[in-house]
Amino acid sequence: MIGSLFVTGPAGTGKSTFCGAFKDWLIQNEYDAIIVNLDPGAEYLPYEPDIDIREFISLNEVMSAYSLGPNGAQVVAADLLLDNIDKIKSKIDLYDEYYVIFDTPGQIELFSFRPGSPLLVKSLADKKAMIAFMADSMVSQTPSGFISEKMLFGSVYSRFYVPMMFILNKIDLIGEDKVKEISEWEENPDLLYDAFRDENTDAVKDYFLNVITALRDSDIINKIMPVSSKDMFGFEDVYTDMSNFFEGGEDTDTMYRDD
Repeated sequence: MIGSLFVTGPAGTGKSTFCGAFKDWLIQNEYDAIIVNLDPGAEYLPYEPDIDIREFISLNEVMSAYSLGPNGAQVVAADLLLDNIDKIKSKIDLYDEYYVIFDTPGQIELFSFRPGSPLLVKSLADKKAMIAFMADSMVSQTPSGFISEKMLFGSVYSRFYVPMMFILNKIDLIGEDKVKEISEWEENPDLLYDAFRDENTDAVKDYFLNVITALRDSDIINKIMPVSSKDMFGFEDVYTDMSNFFEGGEDTDTMYRDD
């Protein structure tokens, strides 16, 4: 593979739709790409996966074998991904000069917060891994919502310590002015600080204002990528970040490289 992109984020943020649309965009622009579905419980996917974990793990069989309900079976199935690393890797190895997009389980905790997930990423992609964190634009349009998305981004980063993108998805639902405002919050944390202070007047605001300061000082999110999977808007920026990291582009951010 040239490089891999693990797509994660809260349920409903459009991860699978993004994966399918981004693969289409790459192919339309003459870049080879495949999608690996890592969600054993997926009942419907808006694309045809090139490699599918459901070939090796059946949620119904897990429910039967372990006497579990759907939620418990999802957790066990997520952990069983590790038992199938070699099978998945052998299929990926057939695609040498390809970008590999990994569509992770719909519930973020089933990928980002399971004990074996860092090993899964390392085994499947090693130093050729990036993570795309999907943030919901509808949630992020309020200061408190945006802060919560950034905190979740930081939690995921602390689990994997690989290069990450903060993708603001579904921007077609909120309009250009709101996208600009969210981008300004990221570029100027003082604006976010003021907006949050205006939004909240209760006693817990001091805690979140401290969170804003910590996120600003840590600089773990260096930019936001507004994206619309519906219109394929912003996909070129996503590709550019991938290309810079995987192929050593001149504009690569130093936090993304070991050298």
